Amino acid sequence: MPRLITARPAFVAGIALTLVAAAFALVGSSAAASADSTPGDAAGGGWPLWIQGRPLSLEAGAPNGYYFWHDADGLHIRTTTPADRLHPFQAVLTTDGAFRDVQKTRLEGADDIALSADHTRLVIKFHTWNGIDGVDFRVDGGHRLTLRLEEFGLRVPTGKIFAGRYSVHPSSNPFTIYR
Repeated sequence: MPRLITARPAFVAGIALTLVAAAFALVGSSAAASADSTPGDAAGGGWPLWIQGRPLSLEAGAPNGYYFWHDADGLHIRTTTPADRLHPFQAVLTTDGAFRDVQKTRLEGADDIALSADHTRLVIKFHTWNGIDGVDFRVDGGHRLTLRLEEFGLRVPTGKIFAGRYSVHPSSNPFTIYR
């Protein structure tokens, strides 16, 4: 008579949990990867949904980093940091369109913004202490916007980049958004 092999309940539960965790990891990594590379939908002027709306976590003194979003007024980038010390941030943005309507928010000097002659490269220097510094802008034409974000002269980890209403972290820095 053949011997019936039975699995122990703890072993079966362990395999089930492993499979569920692997499924969530796969979905999460696919979502992060597609956030950087999937063309946007028709909402928000063609910019993808994951950058729509001001990050809910953005307030003066919030965790230091970059906050980036799109809304009816265009694109926005902000920096903030706790009031422990001055944080020098630099953002280099490039597009295959043209930057337009560039407006400062609490930037200190005239040289804090440098726009290339062809309007395809925008360099922003933020000297953030305990408030919120930033720039508002639009991109006319084109299909992509690339952001390279630095703090203290080094690229910031993606966990310090908060995009859209739900503070999505891109999968890399620099990262490109398509519409």
